[in-house]
Amino acid sequence: MKKIFCIASVGLMTFFSACSGYLDVNPKGETFDADMFNSADGYEDAIYGIYSKLSSGTNLYGGLLLWMPEAMSGNVTAVSSYQYGNLAEADWTSKGPVSLRKKVWSDSYEVINNLNNIIKHAEEDGDSRFKYSRLYHGEALALRALIHFDLVRFYGNPFWASSSLKFQAIPYAKKYSFDITPFSSLDEVYADVIEDLKAAESIMGEDESFVPATRTNSAGSFTDARITHMNIYAVEALLARVYWSMGDLDNAAIYAAKVIESGKFSLRPVSSFVQFEGGTLDLNETIFGFYSTSCMHSNAVQYNLSSSSMSSFSLADDWRSLYEEGMSTGSDYRMTSWFDESANTLIKTVNLTVANGGTYSGKSIVGINILRIPEMYYILSEYNLKTNPALAAEYFNTVTKSRGLDGIQSGRLTLEDIYTERRKEFYGEGFTWHEQKKEGRDRTTAGGNMLSGSVPGNYTLPIPDEEFEARNNVEG
Repeated sequence: MKKIFCIASVGLMTFFSACSGYLDVNPKGETFDADMFNSADGYEDAIYGIYSKLSSGTNLYGGLLLWMPEAMSGNVTAVSSYQYGNLAEADWTSKGPVSLRKKVWSDSYEVINNLNNIIKHAEEDGDSRFKYSRLYHGEALALRALIHFDLVRFYGNPFWASSSLKFQAIPYAKKYSFDITPFSSLDEVYADVIEDLKAAESIMGEDESFVPATRTNSAGSFTDARITHMNIYAVEALLARVYWSMGDLDNAAIYAAKVIESGKFSLRPVSSFVQFEGGTLDLNETIFGFYSTSCMHSNAVQYNLSSSSMSSFSLADDWRSLYEEGMSTGSDYRMTSWFDESANTLIKTVNLTVANGGTYSGKSIVGINILRIPEMYYILSEYNLKTNPALAAEYFNTVTKSRGLDGIQSGRLTLEDIYTERRKEFYGEGFTWHEQKKEGRDRTTAGGNMLSGSVPGNYTLPIPDEEFEARNNVEG
């Protein structure tokens, strides 16, 4: 069998590369099914292929799932006639946005169907056939939940919308099939996401021993470099995010505390800001992220990072004042490390060595951050805001002090402070728009238009027409 995800160690650095596409093989083939899942290597090849598909192209986590919300939130701006500029205006029907919406939708469900193939075989084989069968099964379940969750955050209506708008959200596909999957309501989708994540958590207990508190970037087996996998702590962190997105702070706090109290993740030291490496997974903070080099050049172009001649995106006009807010002494390490102030560009999300054609040889892992530990502190801060202001300030200050800022006094912290800090912390990571949607915030676009946060349609991407056309053809 051909390996589809090669691992080779050179000194302390491990290089990953997709050698052939699991998803490019016809998934209908019975011989393919039988061959792929007859060995542990086959399962690992299949799972590595999924990670590669999710991160190496520009239609999912290697691009659109991060670029679209950054443009729509106003963190970056695009020229008004450009496809991202139209998205930022909630103009969903212009040619560019229609194409982007279709790419995200179709690629996501393609990956989900292949995940369902893995899950089907894992369930048939049982969780003890191979040494790491539980991890194969759990990771596939967790990835299925992650993709559905991000789909419903884009294409589903907000939780605060009327019941009639939430009745039909997205299909939650649980079977490996080429049949049409019925739509689920918003509540049903979230219930299924939670069910998959809790199922993954229940079978991945052994993963706790594979995620050390002190990590390196080397990997020689499936159980190494676990922050590049949907590990058990990533499952719990995602549960915290899902519950927070639903407004269920009680359960969000339970899972956020689990991740923090594990002791496996810490806030990055000052030295990693001084010698900052863009476009990498932080070995202290990252709970989960995709290993990826192939998207780095595209990111550099899209964010106008490595070439002043590229102008697809530019930073929001208020980015400097955002980071200067609350800065009484010293400076915000994020501002000085994550931005090139002289060029007015963001360098946080792109490894310029890779973007310029070089080989990364640093101490971290090149990739795309999906879950980082500061988010868990912010959730616990928000949870305690009304009932225990001192503890809320303690969680909040733990992050902000590590970023070079003074602490905020107990009783003075507000929800707006937490929102502002989350925006600073996750700038460039596709987070802010989803929080704006959750809270129903009004947004003023770069074009000067005010989009009302009370209108669900301003925060809900329409499902591609092709989805309904396919259903009508089947019914017809």
